[in-house]
Amino acid sequence: MATPSTGTARSRDLRDRPFGRLALLVAVLALAFVSARACQSRGDDVSSERAIELARAEASFEADRAQVRLVQRGIPARAYWAVSLYDVGARGAPTKVEVYLVDRATGRLSRS
Repeated sequence: MATPSTGTARSRDLRDRPFGRLALLVAVLALAFVSARACQSRGDDVSSERAIELARAEASFEADRAQVRLVQRGIPARAYWAVSLYDVGARGAPTKVEVYLVDRATGRLSRS
């Protein structure tokens, strides 16, 4: 059986070395941090409370109650607040209903 000579010893790959593994881990964490910052909202979006205020200002009646939901529309997805304004009858069923879409980024209002 032949033994390898010392002159032809194989060097270890970078990923097999402790420093190489540390460098790879740091690179992956840096990439995750950068991508998380890129996907983060700017923070100056319209709040759900502000969306309700905008919808109430445009409503054709004085609503008793309001319900708000965040919906995504389009490709690429764009966030909208869906605001439902409604009155409740004697039996607890809605009598008048109006639904508005408020663009979360711009505050533009549209009735749906």
